[in-house]
Amino acid sequence: MMRVIAVNPFLFAIAAVVASMQQAVGRFAFFALAPALYNIGIITGILFFTGGINIFGWQVFEGGIMGVALGVVFGSILQLVVSTLGLIGMGFDYRFKIFWKNRGFRQVLRLLPPRSLDQGMDYVNSLVETNLASRLVAGSVRAYQQVTSLSFVPINLIGVAISTAAYPRMTERLAQGRPDLFRKELQSVLRVIIWLALPVTVVAFFARGYIINFIVNGGDPYMASILAVLALSILFRCIYFISARSFYAQQDTKTPLYISFFTIGLNITLAVMFTMVFGWGVQGLAWAAVVVSVVEVAILFYLMARRIPGLFNKAFYSAIGRMLSATGLMAVITYISVVLLPLSADDQSFFSTFPKFAVITFVSLLSYVLLSYLFRLREATPVISRVQKILFKRPDIDNDARSHS
Repeated sequence: MMRVIAVNPFLFAIAAVVASMQQAVGRFAFFALAPALYNIGIITGILFFTGGINIFGWQVFEGGIMGVALGVVFGSILQLVVSTLGLIGMGFDYRFKIFWKNRGFRQVLRLLPPRSLDQGMDYVNSLVETNLASRLVAGSVRAYQQVTSLSFVPINLIGVAISTAAYPRMTERLAQGRPDLFRKELQSVLRVIIWLALPVTVVAFFARGYIINFIVNGGDPYMASILAVLALSILFRCIYFISARSFYAQQDTKTPLYISFFTIGLNITLAVMFTMVFGWGVQGLAWAAVVVSVVEVAILFYLMARRIPGLFNKAFYSAIGRMLSATGLMAVITYISVVLLPLSADDQSFFSTFPKFAVITFVSLLSYVLLSYLFRLREATPVISRVQKILFKRPDIDNDARSHS
C-alpha cells in the first residue's frame, strides 16, 4: 500500500503550490472544492476498486484492500485536476525552469525550512499519541482518532477557513507599508473567530452524546467522554491558526517553529504523564492537547502584543468579556435544551438523533446571537440584519407600480 500511495506527496505538492497561487489573489473556490474530490476518490476506491477492475473481461486489478490505496491515488489526481482548473483566467504561463536569481523564489527558500519543520513536527506528535493510545484498552486508537477528527470539523470550518481567507489581505497590508491597517484587520478577524468558536465549543461539550451518535449507532460513552475534553480545545485551536499566520504575514516563520518545539515537547511530556503515570487513559491524551492549546495561544498572544502594540486594547478586552457573558448565558440554555430533549434508548441511528441535535443547536445559536446583539457586539449585527431582510423584507411598491404602468 505504501508503494501505491508513495506517489501522493508529489501530487499533493503540485496541488498545494497551484492552490496557494489562487489564494494569493483571493480565489478560494477551487481550493475548497479540491479536498472534497479527494474524499470522493477515496470513497470510489472503497466502493468499486476493492471488488477488482475488469476491462472487457480481463482482470486488470484484483481488488481487496489495495483498492482503497488505489482510491487514495485516484483522489489525489482529482484534487490536482480541479486545483489546476482554478488557474484559468490567471494568465499563468509555466516554463520548466528554475529562476535561481528570482528574489521572490529565494525568499521562499529562506522561509521554507522553518515552516516545513513546523508542519512535520505535528505528525511526530500524532505518532506519539497513537503509540500511547495503542498501549491502553482495546479500541483506544480508533476512539481517539475518530473523536479528534470530529473536534477538528469546527476548527477547520472556523479557524482554518477564516485564517486562510484573511491571510492574503493581511499580507497585502504589510506590503503596502500599513501596519495600522494590518493591526485592524488582525483584531477584527480575531474577534470574529472567537465569537464563532465560543458557542460551538459549548454545543460540542453539552451535545457530545448526540454528535458521537452520528458515527456510532447507539452512541459510545467512552468516546463522548473524550469529546467532552477535546471540546475545550476548539476555541484555542481556532485562534491558533490566525495567530500563527500573523507571524507568517510578517515573513517570520521561525517564531511559530520555536513555539511548536516547546509545545510539542510539552504535549508529549504531559501525554506520557497523564496516561502512564496518572492512569487517565485516552482522556489523558485529550487533557494534554487541551493544556497545550491554551499554552500555545497564550505564548502567541504575548508575543503578538509585544510586536503589534495596541492589538489588545481596552475595546478588544471589553468585546471578549461580553462574548464570554453571552456564552455563559447560552450555556445555561443549551444545558436546559439537552435536559428537555435527552437521548433515549430508541435513539439508535443518525435519523433519530439529528432532529433533537438540530433543535438544541438552533435554540442555542439563536439565543447566542440575540444575547450578542443585546450586549452590543458588532459581530451579531450582520446576522440580525440578514435575518430581518429575509423574514421581513418590504416589497418595492414603487418599482412594481412603474413596471405595471
